[in-house]
Amino acid sequence: MSTMRSRSKASDGFDFQDLIQSLRETRDGDLDDRLVIGLDFGTTFSGVSWATVDDFERNKIQTITSWPGAYRQESKAPTRLFYEHGKIFWGYEVPDDVEPIQWFKLLLLRDEDLSSEVRSNDLIVRARKMLQDENKTAVDCTADYLKALWAHTLKSIKSARNDFIVSNLVFHVVITIPAIWKDYAREAMKEAARKAGILQRRSSAGETILTFVPEPEAAGLASLGLRRRQLGTGEVYVICDAGGGTVDVISYRVGELKPITLHEAVVGTGGFCGGIFVDEQFSRICKARLGRRWSKLNPGHIKHIMDSEWETKIKTRYHPDNKRSNIVEIPDEAFRGADRNDTEREPHIINGSIHFSSSDIQKTFTEVFAKIDKLLDGQIKSARDKGLSVKGIVLVGGFGTSPYLSQHLEGRYKYQNLKVIQSDDTSPNTSPRTAICRGAVFKGFIDGPGGAAHSTLSIGSTIARQSLGVTMSQEFDEEVHHTKDKYRDRVTGIWMARNQMRWYLYKGQDVSKADPIRHSFYRSYNDDDEIKSTTSDTIYQCDSENPPAQLNDTVTGMCKVSWSTKGIHYDDLEYQFGKNGPYKDLYYEIEVRPSGASNDFAVYCQGKKVGSNNSRVAYE
Repeated sequence: MSTMRSRSKASDGFDFQDLIQSLRETRDGDLDDRLVIGLDFGTTFSGVSWATVDDFERNKIQTITSWPGAYRQESKAPTRLFYEHGKIFWGYEVPDDVEPIQWFKLLLLRDEDLSSEVRSNDLIVRARKMLQDENKTAVDCTADYLKALWAHTLKSIKSARNDFIVSNLVFHVVITIPAIWKDYAREAMKEAARKAGILQRRSSAGETILTFVPEPEAAGLASLGLRRRQLGTGEVYVICDAGGGTVDVISYRVGELKPITLHEAVVGTGGFCGGIFVDEQFSRICKARLGRRWSKLNPGHIKHIMDSEWETKIKTRYHPDNKRSNIVEIPDEAFRGADRNDTEREPHIINGSIHFSSSDIQKTFTEVFAKIDKLLDGQIKSARDKGLSVKGIVLVGGFGTSPYLSQHLEGRYKYQNLKVIQSDDTSPNTSPRTAICRGAVFKGFIDGPGGAAHSTLSIGSTIARQSLGVTMSQEFDEEVHHTKDKYRDRVTGIWMARNQMRWYLYKGQDVSKADPIRHSFYRSYNDDDEIKSTTSDTIYQCDSENPPAQLNDTVTGMCKVSWSTKGIHYDDLEYQFGKNGPYKDLYYEIEVRPSGASNDFAVYCQGKKVGSNNSRVAYE
């Protein structure tokens, strides 16, 4: 016997005008002077979307589709560079007959945060060596690419809008980052953006605002935003952001409907199982079939095979139900002094072309799909363990457009009544390829300075990836503390225990975007001379499910939060009285907002937020 359950649905009249009206009501009248630019800097391809408030309220987020060196309209440009005699070639400008620097985005990560498989990958090894040959760091290469991308972005926007108008708009740039990136990698991106000139002050409009958003969160805003009229309270959607290098998965639960609020349901995870690893497998089977003939091909020939023959003709169209041969033309250079036909073993080589069977092509996806399956299975199981109802899987990202990936997931999850959602790829306004940069624009309007108290679609809460805290001293208790930590406080005269942990954010904890975690701290002073111009606190992290009460080897330093105490005078503080006489306490608060595997920090003192110019976060 079945049981019927009623649930609410978002109304059909729910649209961008509601959001814009809300934004206008909650901001200080400067909304019309803002231009939001979303930059999706990807491992293999990068894209840009942008919108003024007028564009946004008409649901007309603009996506750049014209690129230098491209022969047709493309929603993204290749993330690759080539240096020659002091000149930088980027994207489609890179000549076909050279070996470009690629995958340098992954080199922003420390080795310990890359799998052994990725560290030893030929492309990573070559990229690292090419950076050394050019005397460049990963940040340098990223900055060079972003500088070219930014220059083209400004040129494109100015050609679409009046140059004078654009020059007087305040820029809010939102850069997307993988959900699995830690704080130090995000800081590296920020440094690259600064070196690229993105943050350069403009005399007519002032400072450019820069914020970051996890890629799957941006994808969720864009893709679920398109489906907002079909969303129901309590439904859970798994966003599968399948890009070139990484695949990120994250689950959102639909909360309130007016406005629509999405809550992170399960901690997002990710892995290095993007489309480039399918490309690598295809390259291997070509090399294995051609043998020594493969070594006769130069980088331009191989690029032609991978881009024109594989990427365009096969990979993006492949469907296992189509049993016809997949023919790959091999450049003539491979057959110099050799027969252009070889039908003694499969796949056959006929007239200089390899005839791959559907089964041959299918095998190139197998290993990558297994890793994606594992990521999705983990999300779905974790959601169900919490008693949540998973409604569907939303595919986004360049690899997310693959018809084979969609079919594979539909077959895998059909008996679990999960719907696989893959948006129309024919328009840049709906394509999974552009979901991330479009979602970044959405994020900029929702969470920009003076952010809206209410909007039609927003992320209401996230889940902490690790426990965060600080070391502190507590009044010594021989039943609780270790003798080695005991000392007498010189100001108060009280026996204290040092190196005690105060955790103010626990792994797995739900954190409201509207009500971030904030805790109070204090420092004791005897006189005005002791109040230094800068105060610093080290933030510690722990990945254990149960973080310890004392500092130990499971706890590592994550960053140092420093802020200026200029303007704070001893005479303004209230007296306290201790065993060694009077003293004064300076109270302040440190706030943290989790954002994927990264965190945003802010300092509050005497009821006021310390400005960004007077505070600094240095990652260890």
